[in-house]
Amino acid sequence: MSPTRSRLLSGVGVGVTVGALDAWLLSQTHERLLRFGLETALVVAAGLLVAAFVGRRTVRALVLVLAVSVMTGAWIGANSAHSSWFGQMVSHGNRSDRRVALTFDDGPNATATLAIRDELDAHGAKGTFFEVGKAAAARPDIVEALVRDGHLVANHSFHHDSYRWLDPRYPELDRTEASIDRVAGVCPAFFRPPHGQHTPFMAFVVHRRRMTMVGWDVSVADWAVTDPKVIARRVLQRVRPGSIIDLHDGLDGHVQVDRSSLARAMPAILDGLARRHLQPVRLDELLGRPGTLPTCPGRVSLPNAYPAVSRS
Repeated sequence: MSPTRSRLLSGVGVGVTVGALDAWLLSQTHERLLRFGLETALVVAAGLLVAAFVGRRTVRALVLVLAVSVMTGAWIGANSAHSSWFGQMVSHGNRSDRRVALTFDDGPNATATLAIRDELDAHGAKGTFFEVGKAAAARPDIVEALVRDGHLVANHSFHHDSYRWLDPRYPELDRTEASIDRVAGVCPAFFRPPHGQHTPFMAFVVHRRRMTMVGWDVSVADWAVTDPKVIARRVLQRVRPGSIIDLHDGLDGHVQVDRSSLARAMPAILDGLARRHLQPVRLDELLGRPGTLPTCPGRVSLPNAYPAVSRS
């Protein structure tokens, strides 16, 4: 076996061993730590692989290892819906609590949002709708209807694109707060980054506004599935007590895109949760945090437009 291949295999072996030990040790403590351990192990393994491939303990090799490790870590931190490396992100509630939160991204949507609301109401449940600012401005009637019916609306950026999240000032946050305030008279306290992508700068802006950045622990790629049975089955296979379930009543804030497949999946999802003795509640109830802020951009104070949530 050549020296290069031997070093490469050694690097793989060490990386896998480190990852396995890290995961096993951390799995004895807490799920969140387990995820952190697995992500850390990936960074370490990537660095070891580069070091093994280069094969020389030189400054250049060390720089390569450091660069790959930093880039891998940055990518994980920016794109993980669970990791808090780049700012605190809540991805689930109390695991001993048999309540869950059904959350819906990218709306409001003309084909699905109100149908989903009606299905939730028929099952005695309430949802949390992460609204795109431009869509809220285009269909204020839907946002108003959600608030009036006791569902929770939250912030999901104004444009929902793939690059504005890199702006360290992140003006998307306040622009969406103002948009939802104008159409529904509430200022959301929860924010979900588009695609889950976030930076330390974004986290600073969010927390300076005294908002909570929210991820998820159940996501089923429902935006790419047209079969309601598949959507429901995936949700019910992955849900756990305390889960935050990420679904999509819209798509990138396009109000006319067809999301009826999710609306058709809702009866099976809600019936399946009931069979598992899991109760869908609003996100503020699951996390025990306020769903709205007392102040909003451009206004001094706001009334609490939401009824008090049950703490039972």
